[in-house]
Amino acid sequence: MNGYIIVLPTATQTSEARAKQITRELYNISRPVLIQGEGEKASTVFGIVTHPDGIQNALQVNTDYLIFVHPAATLEKLVACFPELSADERFALSAFVQTNAKFPFGYIIPSTTTVRDYQYMVDNGWFPEDPEP
Repeated sequence: MNGYIIVLPTATQTSEARAKQITRELYNISRPVLIQGEGEKASTVFGIVTHPDGIQNALQVNTDYLIFVHPAATLEKLVACFPELSADERFALSAFVQTNAKFPFGYIIPSTTTVRDYQYMVDNGWFPEDPEP
């Protein structure tokens, strides 16, 4: 399913910085930094949409997108992107990723996160006067 995850700011990160870090760390699961080529330093999995207010950002996601797990993948930075999760939830997320060779992205979306559809985004001013893709 295609949709959007609105990324809220934290006490230490803007919505934009947090969205960039999340999509970058998702990329690093399949291609850890230690094996990336020069051209991969800014590679990500999902695109980022910025609200016209310039403050809010959202990841444009596909919950069925298959993420392959590289044996050298580390998850500390990805898990740190979710300070709202309890220690148990962070451990469960790490354990799940590390015990699977691949998984659909939707399997690791935190239970506190809502995937919004295009119409929700239009209704809330994300795409003013923009035709549906």
